[in-house]
Amino acid sequence: MKKILPLFLLTTFFFTSQLFSQELKSYISQKDKIENKLKTYGELYFKFNINSREKLAELGRHISVDNVIDKIFYCEVYAYASAEEMAYFAEQNIDFALLKNPGDVDNVKMSDNIKEIMAWDSYPTYSAYITMMSNFAANYPNLCRIVNIGPTVSGRQVLYAVISDSVNSRKPKPRFLYTSSMHGDETAGYVLMLRLIDTLLSGYGNNAQITNLVKNVEIWINPLANPDGTYHGGDNTVTGAWRYNANGKDLNRNFPDPLAGQHPDGNAWQQETINCMNMMAQNNFTLSMNFHGGSQVFNYPWDHKAPLHPDDAYFIHIGRHWLDTVHAVNSSYMVDNLGYPNIPGLVNGYAWYIVTGGRQDYMTYFNGGREVTLEISSTKLLSAANLPAWWNYNHKSFLNYIKETLYGIRGTVKDSITGLPVKAKIYVSGVADTNWVYSDSICGDYHRLIAAGTYSLIFKAPNYYTKTVSNITAYYDSVVYQNVLLRPITTSAGNETEAVSDFMLYQNYPNPFNPTTNIIFDVKDNSPIMLSVFDICGKEITVIAKGNYKPGHYEIRWDASKNTSGIYFCRFSAGNYTETRKMIYIK
Repeated sequence: MKKILPLFLLTTFFFTSQLFSQELKSYISQKDKIENKLKTYGELYFKFNINSREKLAELGRHISVDNVIDKIFYCEVYAYASAEEMAYFAEQNIDFALLKNPGDVDNVKMSDNIKEIMAWDSYPTYSAYITMMSNFAANYPNLCRIVNIGPTVSGRQVLYAVISDSVNSRKPKPRFLYTSSMHGDETAGYVLMLRLIDTLLSGYGNNAQITNLVKNVEIWINPLANPDGTYHGGDNTVTGAWRYNANGKDLNRNFPDPLAGQHPDGNAWQQETINCMNMMAQNNFTLSMNFHGGSQVFNYPWDHKAPLHPDDAYFIHIGRHWLDTVHAVNSSYMVDNLGYPNIPGLVNGYAWYIVTGGRQDYMTYFNGGREVTLEISSTKLLSAANLPAWWNYNHKSFLNYIKETLYGIRGTVKDSITGLPVKAKIYVSGVADTNWVYSDSICGDYHRLIAAGTYSLIFKAPNYYTKTVSNITAYYDSVVYQNVLLRPITTSAGNETEAVSDFMLYQNYPNPFNPTTNIIFDVKDNSPIMLSVFDICGKEITVIAKGNYKPGHYEIRWDASKNTSGIYFCRFSAGNYTETRKMIYIK
């Protein structure tokens, strides 16, 4: 799970850990037990008590805080640690109690039989999972493709099912993302997401709600973000699952943080983190959800700072949608009350407790998306027998949450002269905090999820005049369209003496193309540049331009006739500037 912390500060009180609980012991008295546990399991799970939020925030930068329970005069903290992290914790002279690891569960029902797994009351072996994902694409080639974003540090695959009625070409639709189990021992979402993929694919054309979603949303589902953690005990069982990746790092503390910097946990970015960031950079997600376990709550940004997100009212609205739907099925499910906004089952992240380096805030702050974290089960490694019940609690919300992408303010941003799509940043006027979204570089569509109200939107793009559109009125659970044309700040193509404002790679045109397309870029000063094309697997297939270029505006035609049709990426590098654009070649 992610976290809990009371809203108020209790730093004026001091109690010894012996007063908190007689079961807590010193590091020295437990040293042999700790060493044996690290040798056999590699990861420690433990609890301790603390009465200072500031101290807990400091500890959270060195160990992986998992749960904090308010005891009025102190907090009972649950945490994970590797050997290195426990060495730090031992220096703090805080008494603690070792606990059984949540993934240390016997008799977990496993299966490698696809038909048996699709009864949805067992966990798949790793090989069966890979086969299932492959089968989805093979059985529904016009609706599903599988994207492998790159291997884990141990070489396992991190797979995404992409579902759309236009799955092999980009259309002006919002992109949506579900992802689960980046903490490897939090497994409930894993099987539920496999079942959701099957439900969407089999329901297309047979169920009106599902058909509408698949037609109007590009849906990405990643059932297992940390296979090394989930299959820590071996490819044939989830028994022995642990929280971290194979390097012993918490992936949900490993992302760049708006306040704590590029490496808030003090570690290099893990391969899984790099792959995920690259995937996010190549896709413009409108809304996403990250499944965890250990509590039952809908958690929304911010995690890293106290000031509320500008879209706080919107997050509360969609959170209540989710909760009202699940409570109609089971009124005792997802009712944890953890603080602001004092709605059972719903919490602002920072009000719960501080997390830096989390994926939720990374997606929301740096990528212009809107991501929340769903703590889906109090039990981390949920019994396979309970998976059908958890599906029953959540499956309506799974579909309704995807539908949220179809509301708000949406439209296209295009060049006023050529009519080609423009990748722009769209801001809400008068809001100082991060509140922007991107328009899509291929289709030009943007999707601004927002609370009901009247707004002015600002549209900005490099080398275009900024445009403000006022008096746009949005309503909850409704959509308003606002298309925008941006006027380019003209330059003369090929004029090497003309000053340009910055290095810039524009979207190629036409796009999609067959077989040639024009690639345009600006060079700010005398610099060595590199213009390359990569296939969808990340392999460089050609270098279009390389060497020292004088300042100016350049346009180069690329002929792809010798290549297969599909998705390609053009990358332009000059000095510290790097930009990548997606290109679609259709024969």
